Amino acid sequence: MSYNTESPDTLEQVTAFQQRRFHTPEPPEDSEELATQPPPQQSSQPSRSSSSRSFHTPAKRIKAAVSGAFRSASKVETRRTIIVSRDVPKMIPEISLQDHLDYIWPPLPPSLKNKIDTIMKILEDNGTIDVFKDRWAAFPVDPAKATDQESAVFQGLTTIFDAVAAAAKQIDSSLEQMFGLIVNGNVAMYSDRGASSRPDGFNKLYMKLREAQEHPEKHNQTADIAMGKKPPNNVRHFVHDLANPNQFKLGDTQKDEDDDFAKLVYDMEQILALDPCRRFTFGTTVENRTTRLWFLSRATLLRTEPFDFIKERRQLVIIFLCLAFSSLDRMGWDPTIAFSHLDKDGRRQYHIKIENQYYTTVDVLSDSAADSPLGRATRVWKVKDSSDKVRVLKDVWLERDRLEEHKIREAILADAKALNEREEHSFDAQLEKRMLKPIAYWRVPVGDEEDDTGAVMLHSYDLSNAQMVNLISPKARSAIETQSVAMSMPTDQDAASQSGTAVGLDQHHPRRTILESVSAQEQASSHPRYHYRIVFEQCATTIYDERSLANVFRAIVEVVKALYVLHSAGWVHRDLSGGNVYWFNDEHTGLIGDFEYATRMMDRGRHNVRTGTPFFMAAETLVNAYLFTSANRKLKDKSQISIDFDLVKKKNVSKTSVVAPAVPFAYNPLHDLESVWWIIVYVLFFNDDVSISSSDPTHRQRKMQELFHGRLDVNDRQVFLRDFNRLPDAQRYLSPSFGPALTILTELADVLTTAYANSEKTYPTKIDDRSFIVHDDFLDPLLSEENIDSLANIKLAKVKENSKKRSTSEVERPTKRSRTSMSQGLNGHRGGTRSHRYTRTQTSLRN
Repeated sequence: MSYNTESPDTLEQVTAFQQRRFHTPEPPEDSEELATQPPPQQSSQPSRSSSSRSFHTPAKRIKAAVSGAFRSASKVETRRTIIVSRDVPKMIPEISLQDHLDYIWPPLPPSLKNKIDTIMKILEDNGTIDVFKDRWAAFPVDPAKATDQESAVFQGLTTIFDAVAAAAKQIDSSLEQMFGLIVNGNVAMYSDRGASSRPDGFNKLYMKLREAQEHPEKHNQTADIAMGKKPPNNVRHFVHDLANPNQFKLGDTQKDEDDDFAKLVYDMEQILALDPCRRFTFGTTVENRTTRLWFLSRATLLRTEPFDFIKERRQLVIIFLCLAFSSLDRMGWDPTIAFSHLDKDGRRQYHIKIENQYYTTVDVLSDSAADSPLGRATRVWKVKDSSDKVRVLKDVWLERDRLEEHKIREAILADAKALNEREEHSFDAQLEKRMLKPIAYWRVPVGDEEDDTGAVMLHSYDLSNAQMVNLISPKARSAIETQSVAMSMPTDQDAASQSGTAVGLDQHHPRRTILESVSAQEQASSHPRYHYRIVFEQCATTIYDERSLANVFRAIVEVVKALYVLHSAGWVHRDLSGGNVYWFNDEHTGLIGDFEYATRMMDRGRHNVRTGTPFFMAAETLVNAYLFTSANRKLKDKSQISIDFDLVKKKNVSKTSVVAPAVPFAYNPLHDLESVWWIIVYVLFFNDDVSISSSDPTHRQRKMQELFHGRLDVNDRQVFLRDFNRLPDAQRYLSPSFGPALTILTELADVLTTAYANSEKTYPTKIDDRSFIVHDDFLDPLLSEENIDSLANIKLAKVKENSKKRSTSEVERPTKRSRTSMSQGLNGHRGGTRSHRYTRTQTSLRN
């Protein structure tokens, strides 16, 4: 069977492609529609400017949906618990229904303005409204008094929706109905990644018959695959077709509301997570007669004040009209991304636009960040350009006051170039050749405007004065937060497969965690975000997936060289992990990427953010405190190091508070280098030598759990780093051939701990930044020819793959190449008094 893979040439064709992706073959038999009131056209809306407002009650937020626990959870209830208890705020803005309709909801079709009274009269005349009982005929009694099942009772909404849409067409026969309403809480939404959400109702794209008529030559494949793989027979509703999920309850108790609200937030999260074509989504809850409209974007979760859908019938009619005839972009779809085809494994691939170029996705490299409802929602694809060259495309929602990644990269290189005049070296060129190279980028528009979660989606509605309400009641939240959610190990492929995780890095590898200090109001309506895409020239292998241990270390060498220039230029990366350190086999070199969180060391922006993948974050960064001060260096064993780090910070401050305040904690270059160290540890613990596996995998697994549990507890990690002389003992439970790698690791830990101690010996008065530049010492063991040669024959296999037998013939010896190194010290600074036990070829690090 052939698939449609042609690239669209115009924005209109993109829209046409997008509309084609939305269909399953059956006619919309039980299409019933839920409607809502449109805001006036933007030109008629009153102007409200968003005010900047400072908040002073920080609350730490940890995004749990990007951890392994979320996708590895096999139960819907567990996933819902993670989202509601950890990834959305406790309090959200509640705005008036009229404001929601005026600013956020899809607009009323122009031909229906001033026609609502006429439509109401039609509904009265045809019996949809029972004028004698003053209520909807489909609801002869309140839902709370009905004797039928919930789904049967609320089917009445589909009857009303269809009648409202039909009445509108009597007034304007040219209207094209885009959405219907379906009430069916017994069927889960379907996607190729295994959606598990079961909304009680939803609006569904209402274009299948028209598609078959307009493209009869493609009808057979349209019916089956042109809009996406046909779901199983008992599942008819693709998540890609659905919008505005609904949750219903016959009753209207606090328990009913809490259950509806929690389920709806999960439903909306699933739509944004599973469909890369979504910018935002709406939602609706009904408890008996009490109705609320909801909105979720990557920056904002809000709801309206309640209204009575039986008594306030005019409002419901307006709401339904807006939904039935809404355009796709006003319902949250992105007009710059369109369904392309199904690959051989049945996964959806897309055409993605950047300015006048289209890129067709080949594979998902990373998309776990999209599981968190609020945030950057970063997705990364392997793509092909119009010349069939393989590239990497990143799609992300950036805070409005943050620079695009290509501009951060340009600023870094400009500062590196400024070093050239002082040092007479091509620092910028040396750094640039070790960075991923962007070849295309843009701020994604919707129509003529750059997409923005505030200015475009909210039409600049000011949420700063909105009433803040509990998302769910304190009692319900307390019950949810007491539930235990186990963290899965990053290589738990069996668990990952249960949730149908898309193929890519995220199946097997740890995710980034964002740690932010934000107020309750900022959590619910965080910094407005803009939509950004960037394409990189190189498609390299992450350290996670590189199978040659020698190449892993070669990549690390190049990254440390890049960090030397970065740090010397006054910048820190802040987000190093196994997912953005690469081996680029085409050029036999290492590369570094993901500079979106990089910052100048002296910058102190408004975002109080600690970011990174906890598995690779420096211990000091995790606890936001200095741990190698003279007081802390006296701690020798694990029992002493197991301390309350908040207390440490208070003690460190109190000692000198009479004289002067202690210097505040700040991220520095040593934290980047420690992340590099943890990347190596990760590779050694989560892989075996295919020819000589671990003789004690149980001990290794226990140690993995201690070091890589993903929590903000650094005690075991601190002991492991501090007590580096015992690192060679790990050879007892790791692959025996990893001995030389452990020797390298020991030397690197010596460099780090010495540098930390030297930089913090003057704390709390100051931190000695001269001790930050220890890259020369850090490269010593990495550039040892003896060490590199000893790693050359080692081919790696993920630890869970070792149940399969392998022969030694599988081992491949990677090409040996000469190692480069530094001559003389960097800027004359040393991290300590280490002796140099390794000899190196005399080539400068700057090369």
